[in-house]
Amino acid sequence: MKSVAIILAQLILVTSCASMFSGTSEKIKLRSDVPGTTFYLDNEELGTDSATVKVSKKNLADTRFIAKKTGCKPAQVDVETKFDATSLWGLLLDFGIVSILVIDWGITGAVKEAERTSYVLNPKC
Repeated sequence: MKSVAIILAQLILVTSCASMFSGTSEKIKLRSDVPGTTFYLDNEELGTDSATVKVSKKNLADTRFIAKKTGCKPAQVDVETKFDATSLWGLLLDFGIVSILVIDWGITGAVKEAERTSYVLNPKC
């Protein structure tokens, strides 16, 4: 009986299509045409002039990047998300009950993806 429960638990953990094929995070690239611009995410400095950051898909909709330069007005952008259709493959596995609702949507957030993965943020000087 324990072996059946272990096998079932392993199947549940690997039946999430969006998590397996699209991943559970997004790599976002930032750059500025204004030299000396520093990028921030939640008050954490990411880099100057350009930056690349990996953001969990679960937190993607709450992500805001800010570009600052001394003497200039900061620029900011909120990451917009869209539905990741890859998760629909879960309908074939378990009608989406575990794979889509529990894993992709609830646990990993892989049911969504970033609309854009590259941004140009220029502070207004």
